[in-house]
Amino acid sequence: MELLEGFYNNFLRFFSWEELSFLFTGTGLLVMLNLVLSEGLLSLDNALVLAILVSHLPTDRSYKLGPIQMSIQQWALTAGIAGAYFFRTIAIVLGTYLIQFWTLQLLGGGYLLWLGYEHFFSVKQEESEVTAYGKGFWATVLKVELMDIAFSIDSILAALGLSKKVWVILMGGMIGILCMRLVAGVFIRLIVRFPLFTHTGYALVSLIGYRLVSEVDWIHFHKLFTYIGPVGVGVLLVLTAAVWGTARVRKARLGTIKSLVQLTLLILFFSWSGTRLYLHMSDLVFSIIMLTTFCSTFIFNGMYVRWQTGGEQTEGETAQSNGPPPMENND
Repeated sequence: MELLEGFYNNFLRFFSWEELSFLFTGTGLLVMLNLVLSEGLLSLDNALVLAILVSHLPTDRSYKLGPIQMSIQQWALTAGIAGAYFFRTIAIVLGTYLIQFWTLQLLGGGYLLWLGYEHFFSVKQEESEVTAYGKGFWATVLKVELMDIAFSIDSILAALGLSKKVWVILMGGMIGILCMRLVAGVFIRLIVRFPLFTHTGYALVSLIGYRLVSEVDWIHFHKLFTYIGPVGVGVLLVLTAAVWGTARVRKARLGTIKSLVQLTLLILFFSWSGTRLYLHMSDLVFSIIMLTTFCSTFIFNGMYVRWQTGGEQTEGETAQSNGPPPMENND
């Protein structure tokens, strides 16, 4: 009964003028801008995966349902859009309420940190590919819907990290779908021109994960360590060191465990520093940090490209750095 009452009270927040009016403030506009940027960068992988999933379906065969006629492939994508809205709605309703529990906030922030950690520090042996050959229409639609569920979690967690205002989270979910279908092409062109954007998206996701974790009060971990006592803490540290050392030696088999140990220690440090050093940030400050991180891509992209190419400059960069060619002297 208490759970239902909590969901009901949370639902009433969507009709609160205080929640809605936040969208029309300066801070609210900055938060929405960061939502568009983070959702747009997150949507690149989502759009690519969905395109691959339906790529095997025929485009020369169409099906008519009432006045609407589309190809089989377009129908599958349309089903994906409908599923995305449905699952995002569920994620919004559940997320805005469940994020109030510190354990779930910790797991959500840890998940976003894991995405960033895997991108920047994980050594991938081979690139994985998404394939969908040999699948029928309904099997493909089911696969698309399962991917929509996974994408909904990423999107809502990103919105929750930016602000706890329910209308911000609602707009974040809707913007995520629009970005996946409409704005992905814009960000793809940005990545072609500014390759550093491939890392900017994960940097923003990591920042959001950090904020979620740093807001978890250290008192929860302090109670846990007090409960198990000094001996228990010592045994836990010895076991952690042993597991980390073993995983470091046998990287091929235990690399994931080593990463989890490092990430757990990082999460504990973020929670401790956020509580003890009062590093909590308002929506305005965090939005400025996110926007600054995004804009820094344009500044450092040239350095990144030169580093990737071993210091070699492209013809365009050479022409820009050397200025216009000298005029010939015919005298």
